Amino acid sequence: MVTDKADGACQLHDVRFYNLLPRAIVCSSFGQSSRKLALARDDGTIEVWNMAYAPFLEKTIPGGEGVSIEGLAWAGQRLFSVSLAGTLIEWDLSKIPCVKQSILVTGNAAWCVDVSKDERLLAVGTEGGYINVYRLDNEELAYERILDKQEGRIVCCNFDWTGNFLVTGSTDAVRVWDVRNGHAVHKMTTGRAHNKQETTVWAVLVLKDFTILSADSRGKLVVYDGQMGTVLEQHLVSTADLLCLALNEEKNIVFVGGVEPIIRVFDRADSGGSVRTDKLFVRSHNRRGHTHDIKTLATYGRYLFSGGIDGSLLVTSSPPFTLDTHFPLLPGPASMVAADSRLVLLKYVNYLEVWTLGPANAPAPALGGNKVLQIRSKNDGQILAAAIAPNGRWIVYSTEHIVRLLRYDYNRKEPVNSRLVRVRNTPEHFAVCYRAQFTADSKGLFLYDRTGGGTINFFSCTAADDSEEWDHKQSIDAGRWLSEMVTLSAVSQCSRYLVCADLASSIVVFERTAAKWKRSISLPRYKLPPTALALQPGRTRVAVAFSDHKLFVYDFDQFTFVFSTYLRLPAGTDPNHPISGIAFDPRHEWAMVLQNGSKIVTLRFGPDIEEEVLQQEENSRAKKWRPVANGGEQQDGEGSLTKCKLRMVRDAPRLVSIEWLGESELVAIQANALSMVEHLPAAFRIKRYGKT
Repeated sequence: MVTDKADGACQLHDVRFYNLLPRAIVCSSFGQSSRKLALARDDGTIEVWNMAYAPFLEKTIPGGEGVSIEGLAWAGQRLFSVSLAGTLIEWDLSKIPCVKQSILVTGNAAWCVDVSKDERLLAVGTEGGYINVYRLDNEELAYERILDKQEGRIVCCNFDWTGNFLVTGSTDAVRVWDVRNGHAVHKMTTGRAHNKQETTVWAVLVLKDFTILSADSRGKLVVYDGQMGTVLEQHLVSTADLLCLALNEEKNIVFVGGVEPIIRVFDRADSGGSVRTDKLFVRSHNRRGHTHDIKTLATYGRYLFSGGIDGSLLVTSSPPFTLDTHFPLLPGPASMVAADSRLVLLKYVNYLEVWTLGPANAPAPALGGNKVLQIRSKNDGQILAAAIAPNGRWIVYSTEHIVRLLRYDYNRKEPVNSRLVRVRNTPEHFAVCYRAQFTADSKGLFLYDRTGGGTINFFSCTAADDSEEWDHKQSIDAGRWLSEMVTLSAVSQCSRYLVCADLASSIVVFERTAAKWKRSISLPRYKLPPTALALQPGRTRVAVAFSDHKLFVYDFDQFTFVFSTYLRLPAGTDPNHPISGIAFDPRHEWAMVLQNGSKIVTLRFGPDIEEEVLQQEENSRAKKWRPVANGGEQQDGEGSLTKCKLRMVRDAPRLVSIEWLGESELVAIQANALSMVEHLPAAFRIKRYGKT
């Protein structure tokens, strides 16, 4: 859909045919030292989120068919996972995520994993009733012992605060194990709601004073005395299964989630007595936001992270109560606009779609795009990277094992007669990659090597004898300046400059001279990794945004900061979401469009705005609280402009990306809300008397 012009500004293409499917969150784990959240989805994909400031997705470990991650655990900066394949995997997150070491555990499928508080032991519970204990020493993973076998599978486990005892949950029982000798100290039976129906303990939690909490399939939260092995109290929380537990940082609030999409909050209260049973857990309030089963909970400070069947990552806090939703979108770039041919490439898990954009000045009934092409990956492999050339003639995609280059001859008058041909005579260096990007003239292609060496292979398209061939021109050794994987990149409109940014906050500008690319300059490094990057058309300026809403514009030809500030987002925006997209206005030198969560925000800066804002501040005599003033203490870029005007212009739910099309058209790609809901299973419902 193309909206009409408003005040002669621009026309907006609302792309709402991106039909992403929901991907459920199965489990999660928060690393206190790294301040990162690792979560696993039902397709075996592991995502690592940076939670230091505004949450954003850092890295993705692709899954695959038949892969099922059942548990995650952090040990310092080390990430471990267990799966139904019976493997314990340590992941190398230094550059390109890969398997560091893999161990087959005893007892077939692995259901749970936990790391002791001192990070010296790791325990894995299995289908066969075995508990495998490993020692974490000097970045190694060494086998320690196997505890006594129990009947039935071990569904959940949690170390106590000393690391000497392990609490496990299984069918009809909660056990306390002495890790030092491998024997069970206590067995607490849960009881059953019905005689012939087993009770499954889905989650256990050990408090600092050895009080144990369990959540089970009866919908009960049970509190045990871990030293005596007795039940202290029971709370009937729900009529359906309780699946997960979490403890706040102060260790006095417990969060409970389950099949019913409500998070119950229990406060620990002391009645003044000296007996342990005088300490009670009292239900205080509920938190809502999910539509389906809640399968995992994690906490950090005053924030609670929750995920489940609906696939959305919810970040809540109280007081005051705030709710931020991060939808299950694919890691970017998930969409791309071929400006010259007015085509849009949409990336899905294992296939690509190409759609047309409606004409700019067509009447309303004629508006809307058409799907002209669908490309399925070989063997339905998960697509890691994809790109389309601006002229729409070339499409490239890569999985973990293969890379494909396709030539697409699109017939605009008769789309049925369009032709798609695979380019088979690709150069030797045309290998799998984690990022792909064409130059603005559609004659160059960058493939970011997935081997982890930091190499960027550059290919050029040459025409010879009425045919076009791609030749390998250069292997750019970007690893000399970029120590981490490149998450953001941009190519200038003149195809002369390439800007790359990695997770180590390194931003490097490469310049093309005499058909060779060389490093031109490295920008000043900030304390946080960038979340958005863009080059200004026709100028040597790059805009970079960070997760704490720091934004600057740097002229790498003049070696100066043009603009630098901390954004104070206007009312109606998402302050707990980072700036995830930047698009310079091609008509105005001092204007750009920002993507903030699901909001589209305009930003105006420059000498005129600087003078206007300063004059308003002087007249109001309230510089700090004036909402029109944006800016903060200047830590870098002295002498640059610091004042700007922000305005929230549109709410675009499930916004994926924004991009300019020509001079006066803006494309906003959104995930279809209906497709992310209609494929979900039926939600839990309670029949209430007198209500429909």
